[in-house]
Amino acid sequence: MELRYENGLAGGGWLFDRVNGMFREIDQAGRQMVPAADVIENKDGYRFYFEMPGLTTESISVQVEDGRLLVAAERRRPEWSKETAVHVAERGYGQLRRAFQLPKDASHENIHAAYKDGVLEVRVEKRPESKPVKIQIN
Repeated sequence: MELRYENGLAGGGWLFDRVNGMFREIDQAGRQMVPAADVIENKDGYRFYFEMPGLTTESISVQVEDGRLLVAAERRRPEWSKETAVHVAERGYGQLRRAFQLPKDASHENIHAAYKDGVLEVRVEKRPESKPVKIQIN
């Protein structure tokens, strides 16, 4: 079994760990978490997969700002009655944030997001002019 951790994409000019550095710190006033992510590239674009279980689509925000893909959400702690005894509370609650600097060939207009089974998928298409074009020879 091979286990790999990639912290950048070769040749793409991505240095997203710098952007995520600001989100890696835990804010003591309101706990902030960084969701695990996978970033995949194919000929048509990029796919980002974020592990974000226990959320609703209404609590998730996806936007592009200054060439960065920003994903944010909040997982709220359940309200328990005063008579409830909590014996173990290990799940994380609070703000979830992650940011990636988009490569130059990414289109900011063609971005699609879907949330299913605790995973947020964000698809970013490449700009048409950056895609390879096959030339027919006569």
